Amino acid sequence: LELKSRVTRMFKEKVQDIGTTFLAKYKEVHKDKKEVILIDMFLLFSFLTGVVQFIYLIIAGQFPYNSFCAGFFSALGVFVSTACLRMQVVAPEDFDNIPKERAFADFVVFNVLLHFVVIMFMG
Repeated sequence: LELKSRVTRMFKEKVQDIGTTFLAKYKEVHKDKKEVILIDMFLLFSFLTGVVQFIYLIIAGQFPYNSFCAGFFSALGVFVSTACLRMQVVAPEDFDNIPKERAFADFVVFNVLLHFVVIMFMG
């Protein structure tokens, strides 16, 4: 029992150390890039939305299946389009130096079309 508690404590300390190191390095790298931090927060929100929907499917069942599919694919589509927006904002030279405004406009147009399809899929 003592060995198990010691291993658990060591595991918690290691995970906490990894998290602290990650956050310190993230803040150091992105300290001047507020839009990248905002995009990352939205990526996290979109990911967690998909995870919560999937957990709800497992717990509550799949009765309105097309509603689950629409919600899950909406979260997935928003996550992918936000990841693309982040790539275009962080490294515009990889995308023919398009301005941030153009990248954001593409993001908005894609999300409008995505949610139009999601609403049509729900019926």
